[in-house]
Amino acid sequence: MIRRVTERQEIEETRQLASYAFNANHTDTQKEEFLIKGQFIDNYVEEINGKVTSQVINHPYEVMINGQVMTSAGIVDVASYPERRGTGSITRLFEYAFKDLYERGTELSYLAPFSQPFYRKFGYEMIFDIEETYIPTHVIQQVKQEKKGYMERVFWEDEEAQKIIKALYRKTLGSQNGSLLREDYWWDFEFNYFEGKRLAIAYDDNDVPCGYINYSLIGFSEFKINELAYTNMFALRKLMTFVSSHSGSFPMFVAKNIDVKMVSELFTETIEVRRKKQTDMMARILDFERFIGKFKFRDVSTKYSLYLEVNDANCPWNDGMFKVEIENGQANCQKVEEGKADYSGTIQRWTQVFLGKHTVEEAIWAEFLEFNGENEVLSDLIEPNTPHLYDHF
Repeated sequence: MIRRVTERQEIEETRQLASYAFNANHTDTQKEEFLIKGQFIDNYVEEINGKVTSQVINHPYEVMINGQVMTSAGIVDVASYPERRGTGSITRLFEYAFKDLYERGTELSYLAPFSQPFYRKFGYEMIFDIEETYIPTHVIQQVKQEKKGYMERVFWEDEEAQKIIKALYRKTLGSQNGSLLREDYWWDFEFNYFEGKRLAIAYDDNDVPCGYINYSLIGFSEFKINELAYTNMFALRKLMTFVSSHSGSFPMFVAKNIDVKMVSELFTETIEVRRKKQTDMMARILDFERFIGKFKFRDVSTKYSLYLEVNDANCPWNDGMFKVEIENGQANCQKVEEGKADYSGTIQRWTQVFLGKHTVEEAIWAEFLEFNGENEVLSDLIEPNTPHLYDHF
């Protein structure tokens, strides 16, 4: 039997399965935070004799796509007990979840994969990169100290600090293409479940908050920047001055997904700064018609009518031909029975194009999309916009 579970004891069963499948030993605090979070999310499970044996968990979010707010299903804790693996339970759960999410008007889905080939079977493809930057102490010490303004270390329990940090996130990282519009429960989970995260806020001389840092102190070996958000160059200098003040305690500073181009401007010598990038999070469009109807195209004077063909083995409502009429940056998208495709591609490749992983030209060149029309106009209608994601689930 497949269903969504909502009761505390049922959510506890999903926690136990996740713990077993991923070999995670939860503390009492983490157990409680898991159960609290479970009240806000979709816990899709398959049961045998009333016991949870397999699951697919969805975090319902809103995300920013090319300046437009869309709904997204953040898939996590996909798991089965060993005796149920290979029985098709995960396929059945995805079929159930996709249909349910489609009926509820969800446009997208994000997913953290344990295996990229496995999740391609469900229509997901690589979208988001994670980049870690390794900065030795002697490079951090090159930061010229910003004397104006001040820094304040704060704790997540401070409600005023929460408001400031949430507002700064919305202005900065949360406004970027692909990023989450974080729910309150998600903020709480991130700081209560994962121990050791610290916070500091940057203020200017007028007591106006202009940036924050989320960081961790890893023993005596590493200062880790989990998140760096700033509204102007002064805020960046102030935050990095705060970071450099720890140079006497740590030999290495590791930053996740920072704007290396701007941060590097604060150093006089960057030859020993190392960067490691890997593609991590995957995504797929769940409802192509709704997604295209909300997507912001370039506002051009000409009205265009295109036929886009989509191949989607998992969501039949996406599989087929769509007529898309685009005028003043907005599209009217309808599934049609007939029409000659101007562009054809799988749901994975369309997701990459519309979320900014590849441009239309790149997708055609790499044979990810097939162009069958006379005038290649779609590339002129989609603004190149690299996707960013600062969350992992």
